[in-house]
Amino acid sequence: MRSRKTVRLNGVNHQIDSEKITRLAARLEPKGIDKYWVKIQGRKLPPKQVVSELLNVPLVDFTTMDATRILGAVGFQVHSAEDKPEPIRAQSEALLQEYLRSHGLTDVEVDPTIENSSSRPDYRLRADGFEVLFDVEELSTKPPDGRIRGGAYNPNGPIREKISAARRKFKEMEGHCCCLILENQEKPRIGLNWQIIMGAMLSDLGFTSSAGQKQGENLMASRENTILSAIIVVERYPIGEKRFRLFVYEREQELGRELGVEEFLQASEQSAGTERDLSLNRVRVRVHENPHARVPLDRRLFQGPFDERYGVIDGPERFGQTYAGSGVADFEKLSSAAKLLSRS
Repeated sequence: MRSRKTVRLNGVNHQIDSEKITRLAARLEPKGIDKYWVKIQGRKLPPKQVVSELLNVPLVDFTTMDATRILGAVGFQVHSAEDKPEPIRAQSEALLQEYLRSHGLTDVEVDPTIENSSSRPDYRLRADGFEVLFDVEELSTKPPDGRIRGGAYNPNGPIREKISAARRKFKEMEGHCCCLILENQEKPRIGLNWQIIMGAMLSDLGFTSSAGQKQGENLMASRENTILSAIIVVERYPIGEKRFRLFVYEREQELGRELGVEEFLQASEQSAGTERDLSLNRVRVRVHENPHARVPLDRRLFQGPFDERYGVIDGPERFGQTYAGSGVADFEKLSSAAKLLSRS
């Protein structure tokens, strides 16, 4: 079936057509295939070669990840010489797979069989001698989600439901590092900031946040509460948008007034193709550690430039950020406004 899409590369919009790509691929002479390839009408071609010819963009001006995204928009799947191509069942899994590929984490098994367990995790990752099991979940936008008596919003409810479901799936996998992956890319009503994630996880483990009581006093010491190693949020970090918003904020401070509509649009146009390009983003993870996990998630994993990690700091009673990648840290160092924008 023919597919037409608008894609953005280096700040420029391009109209692409699956039939045009098929015709282009039929006349191309494939260059050497290194690690990645796309199969079109039975022929294997380097994905960057196809995109370079299609958009008339030099090969050095974009990455294999860009080519994968562009070709995938109209239904062409890029394969790796190292990986078995696996079907993507949901947006959350697409995002997770993109993150793993971009960080060289290629030893991934889908729906693996776990010894002595009747259920299967969604993924098993092996890296640097570590093994991690993933249960991947997307949050729902059904009207009842997140509501309590009187229609008030409860940010913990939907997350706690996913935690409970993950614990049921992992209950026979004691001794493994088991992580719940959450994605909420297009559902802003359910917040996934680190305080909400940690609050949902700790309250589900039996913690209390009542005044005068220490976190952890009421921990229910059971195997169900210790099997989940961490909750990991996979998301896109809109670094271009954050840089643009900081630029606008600083410009308004200089002028002593808000930018007008024309000024704002001009700033947006001038930012296209720069580090402030509104389309510039990076797939990253935020790891939220279970402080009482029987098998903790090793801190040497998930240390990308835009990754973050939250867990115990300054003793067992306090929780906060334990790691921030260089991309996040460098932006936050620019100013106090940048730090606020980074976490918004």
